[in-house]
Amino acid sequence: MKRTISLLLAVIMLLALTACGGSGKSSSSEGTAAPAAPASTGSSAPSEGSSAPAASEVAVKDEIIYCQGSDLTTMDPSFSPQERAYGLYNNMFETLVRYDTDMNILPGLATEWSWENNGTDLAFTLREGVKFHDGSDFNADDVVYTMDKANERGRFAKTYESCEKVDDYHVVIHFNAPCLAALYTLTTPNSSILPSDVHAKDPEAFKFAPVGTGPYKLKDFSEGDYYTLERFEDYWGGPVKTKYLTLKIVPEASQRTILLQNGEVDVAYEVPLIDVEGLVEDKDFQVLTCPSMKNVFMEFNCASTGPLGNPKVRQALACAVDKNVIVDNLLYGYGTAADCFIPTTCNDYIESDVNVYDPARAKTLLTEAGYPDGFSFTLWTNTNQTYQEIASVIANQLSKIGVNVNVVVQDDNTSFALIEANDPSYEAILDFWQTVSGHADYSFQGALLSGVMNNFSKYANPAFDETYFKYAATLEGAERTELLKQLYGYLNEDTPSVVLYNEVKYVATTAKLQGLQLSQVGAHYYGNAYVVED
Repeated sequence: MKRTISLLLAVIMLLALTACGGSGKSSSSEGTAAPAAPASTGSSAPSEGSSAPAASEVAVKDEIIYCQGSDLTTMDPSFSPQERAYGLYNNMFETLVRYDTDMNILPGLATEWSWENNGTDLAFTLREGVKFHDGSDFNADDVVYTMDKANERGRFAKTYESCEKVDDYHVVIHFNAPCLAALYTLTTPNSSILPSDVHAKDPEAFKFAPVGTGPYKLKDFSEGDYYTLERFEDYWGGPVKTKYLTLKIVPEASQRTILLQNGEVDVAYEVPLIDVEGLVEDKDFQVLTCPSMKNVFMEFNCASTGPLGNPKVRQALACAVDKNVIVDNLLYGYGTAADCFIPTTCNDYIESDVNVYDPARAKTLLTEAGYPDGFSFTLWTNTNQTYQEIASVIANQLSKIGVNVNVVVQDDNTSFALIEANDPSYEAILDFWQTVSGHADYSFQGALLSGVMNNFSKYANPAFDETYFKYAATLEGAERTELLKQLYGYLNEDTPSVVLYNEVKYVATTAKLQGLQLSQVGAHYYGNAYVVED
């Protein structure tokens, strides 16, 4: 998922909230993750283990209210990869398979699945007795329709051929080559199953009149203000504990903290870093954390005709940036210095020790590249305070090898428009990427292949592209592993970006909240959540 709306970047400044296993009232959702269910069964709804008393044993509030900074642009999951909407998507819609907090793949609307025909066919047995919010039955027609829509939006890297309905509760997705990453792609919120008849009739109307199979259905909303969901009494997993789930849009970050402290909301996203320590120390609140699929990086214009077009220069800059200074001083240690483009919890992540902090090597590389006395370049960033501080630290560190960085603060929409227009003023930008599927393939084909929409680094290496397509179409084994190592090797050699850190997902909540299941991509699940009444 890429940076489509600038306000989404505000979440980055809050990464320092609590490291997993932090002190005080902070707790990790990893410790209460849903128990892994065998892929061949999956008879129950998503659940969250907890030592807290069951909702049936205590009085609970009728409503959970959570707040975030940015409004939605649609409630149709097939249209939008916006993390800000994932909290609603994940409670109104469901996917064939899903992740728990620890990134184990569990059954969703499919109870069984298997690869057939040497990895080119993915067969699913669908869950029976599932109703959509409008009372219609979920069946294979809805899966076929959804898969075709997903393919139209490029979710299967050009390998999708068709989705075949075998009968009402069995489908087979056909690919033109092995596509092992497809199962992971199907966990993403954007792969949520749509009601074929309703969506096909009027896709535009569906954006603000969604119909899913999830534990909550839309009750009412006011754009820019609130979105209220109501318990779906016919949910296949049984009615959830809390009757209403409301999202409030609160653009001012400090106001979200105040609303939480005043008891006007139960959960606050994107709480300012300065407020977190107080919440952690206050017995009335808790800060829940889990790992994240989001990395923050300095992205270069590899197509530049200037110094940044030279891979040795980019390697030099990577060796001159001390990422730990950023993590320890700007994120209070609550992020993790990243070693590559792929987050450590991803499938097919490989640890890298190339282009590590080494100022002496940085100077040598600059000399070899023909810039012994350094050069100047412009680094774009947005108005996010932490991003601006990171840019300042980078500028200071690069000055020590003779490189002058001109930091320009501007709206993301302006930056992205200039990048997409191939404006020559673009040299580098502070940016992020979230590997939403939890698999490295998502990032390789979504942000690094030549010419893809989200390749803002303008990285274009035919050898990388050729190797990727071989890797993507190769079954597990020594050959695939070797191709994966080659992909990492190209990225280390070409250095299209300096990946700075991997964020920590977090939410600040009342201490009376139980059962919230965090998601490493921000699709937090409220189906088992409740707030104990006073």
